[in-house]
Amino acid sequence: MIYEYALDPSLVVNWAINETGRVVGQFGMDQRRLLSDFPRDWKGQAYGEFYKYFGYDDTSLDFQNAQPAFEAYVQLLTDHTVRRNRTIDESKSWLDEAVTEHSSRPFHAIMASHTGDGSCASVITPNVIDDIRDGRWYLPTIASARKTATEIAQAVAPLLKVANRIALIDPYFDPSEPRYLATFTEMMKIAFGPSRCIGTWPSVSIMTNVYQAHRSRDGEFTADQKAKVAADLTSKAIKFLPAHLPKGAVVEFYCLENPPSGDSFHNRFVLTDAGGVIAPYGLDDFSSGAGHNARDDLQPMSKGVYEGRWRQYAEKKDVSIIGNPVRVEGLA
Repeated sequence: MIYEYALDPSLVVNWAINETGRVVGQFGMDQRRLLSDFPRDWKGQAYGEFYKYFGYDDTSLDFQNAQPAFEAYVQLLTDHTVRRNRTIDESKSWLDEAVTEHSSRPFHAIMASHTGDGSCASVITPNVIDDIRDGRWYLPTIASARKTATEIAQAVAPLLKVANRIALIDPYFDPSEPRYLATFTEMMKIAFGPSRCIGTWPSVSIMTNVYQAHRSRDGEFTADQKAKVAADLTSKAIKFLPAHLPKGAVVEFYCLENPPSGDSFHNRFVLTDAGGVIAPYGLDDFSSGAGHNARDDLQPMSKGVYEGRWRQYAEKKDVSIIGNPVRVEGLA
């Protein structure tokens, strides 16, 4: 859904000098292409290349003419990046180091000024944007996913593989229900698995809603009742989730209520620090139903929607937590 690209910093310098930055506008969350922060502090690397090109003379007219475009390009590209925290060997070329990184933790593609020795099929040049048949740049159309654990997890896999933080938001999530555990298990296999694109494991949280255990016929949903529901859900999390996580992995489990102001806790999301996905009908698996072939229209979030939901749930700016969240450690 959202894809990570390694980009040679020297390309951005050339684009700024020659005022040919049309590729830059095709990066970003709304375009589903994110810049990889490779090597670590890609922005600093780009600035280093820029100053080096002008012999570190920031008083020259050529430097000053190119600087506004360069800074605008870098700002757009680094507005949202995938963090890798990987240094490179300065004695080797950027492309060689990117290809080495790709061999163990793949990018979707590597964009450089040339393809090197041609041994890596994932290396592209800016000319790729003129070939609409090239799937390394022109991304697949988003299709509905079957409501099965495997298809839901595979649909969000590009995010899970590159995320440092993952938040699963589903007001119906019940840790004792096999239909939720099935999808959770498949997602965690990807998030903590060998195909992961970053060396460190992500921090993971789950948020569910205490209101799903309450019906209007039950009368007023008191603070004491909410606390009891939250205690029941957290005890289930402690009991059932560890077996579905690799040993050493940790998940934080939260119970929420509808906030006193703002929208009620209803929508379902997969949020990561690399982007988010809207799951209109939730994260549960429907495959156990006889003859069931339900599908869901999982959609990557636009930048504006993502930023608002990230603040709300991941940064907990507009949530009302019931009881104490619990930390669940994996046993598998």
